[in-house]
Amino acid sequence: MKTALFSKVFAERSLSSAIDLTADLGYDGIEPMGREPHLPPDTSRDRAAEIRARVDDRGLEIPCLATYTGGDVDATDEERERQLADLESFLELADPLDCRLLRHSAGGPPLHEATEADFEVAARWLRRAADLAAEYDATLAMEIHAHKLTETVDSTLKLVEMVDRENLGAIHDAGNMYIVDTDYGPKSVERLGERLSHVHVKDERRVDDASVPGAFELETRHGREMFQPRRLGEGDVDHGPLFGALAEAGYDGFVSAECHVPTDEPDADIAVAEHEREALDEHIDAAREAVERTNY
Repeated sequence: MKTALFSKVFAERSLSSAIDLTADLGYDGIEPMGREPHLPPDTSRDRAAEIRARVDDRGLEIPCLATYTGGDVDATDEERERQLADLESFLELADPLDCRLLRHSAGGPPLHEATEADFEVAARWLRRAADLAAEYDATLAMEIHAHKLTETVDSTLKLVEMVDRENLGAIHDAGNMYIVDTDYGPKSVERLGERLSHVHVKDERRVDDASVPGAFELETRHGREMFQPRRLGEGDVDHGPLFGALAEAGYDGFVSAECHVPTDEPDADIAVAEHEREALDEHIDAAREAVERTNY
């Protein structure tokens, strides 16, 4: 397993600065945020080549392009076509960026409100997106995410089966899965199998106090709930079994730190990124050692 930083952690800085800081902090890769000020869909190929050159110069890799495309269920056909156009813009950057994995969303509503018709609409447009990506030899990955049709492993795999395209996978996100109260441990890794394309990692906790830093409310199947983003190891998401399962499965891709705690103080974002990298290394090392003991 290799570590990456989702550049959203450095959302207030330029992408060039984010690349340099990510390298300085010891990460193996950087996952560019697909919007301003980092990598909006209107980024030129020349600019993409410059980004790739800087990434290479700093010894990093780009595991995934974190686009904000998709979300078709509640959209109009005009909006859906516009999302496909934005996706194609990112696909055109896949070559100069040397990255063939792109995040693409199925959209909402959340599962407790979803109908079979919602899945059918999402599958139809995801099929078009996957076919478009195939023209660029690229793979799309749907993030398991609250308030999306992809809230759980089962619903994500349901869409994968409905779309029926080899270049459609999933992004595991234990933090999001904790929020919707679904399993994010070893069984989730086993169920995703070869459709597991990428991994996001962040910590969260349920709270009762809306005044705590970063608190946000969300409607879940349990009703209105409140959550607070936390640094890895300081919330309620137990990532240990997940990393153990990834190691046991031989996952050799990236785990991307996506911490979204408030960083209002100067350089607080750097401190957060450093903490997350250290926590990722500890999880990876512990998982690797456990596998070695088992196989000894």
